[in-house]
Amino acid sequence: MGKFIIVSFLALGLAFYEMSGGSDFVPQERVVVAKAPIASDTRVGQTTDVAVSRNNAASLIALNPAVTTVSLETTTLVAEPAVAVTPAVSEAVTEAVVEETAPVVAADPIDIRAVAGSRVNMRQGPGTNFNVLDTLDGGTQTEVLEVNADGWARIEVLNTGQIGWMAERLLTDG
Repeated sequence: MGKFIIVSFLALGLAFYEMSGGSDFVPQERVVVAKAPIASDTRVGQTTDVAVSRNNAASLIALNPAVTTVSLETTTLVAEPAVAVTPAVSEAVTEAVVEETAPVVAADPIDIRAVAGSRVNMRQGPGTNFNVLDTLDGGTQTEVLEVNADGWARIEVLNTGQIGWMAERLLTDG
């Protein structure tokens, strides 16, 4: 009986190894753009864009061990106010009429994602120790309001307006 268990275990392990890609398996690469301090400049708080991936994350931490968290930021585009100058020429005096328009502010981008699992619990707080508010079916459209450092996203269900928390890995990529 012991030989059967060992042979079965080895056969299942080999089957799993082959079905997951075997020696050709390459993990999916995700690139995150983070703000990292500029070491050569003496100005405090100045940052620059740095692409962080699985390949270079360890080297970035080795360069600056004080950096322990990465914050993701979105950029809001704000249009500069338009200034139109129309010269009006009179006999002796040349005047310039300056007309200012109100600045156009772009709306904050909305992070719309769908539920990736078939039936996923939406909870009262960020963790499995919180009560379940609702169970959402796969494909349910949600707006991500915030994501905490532990990987939990506060979401609003678009068709009901209900707000709760869900593990971010259970949402489609936005």
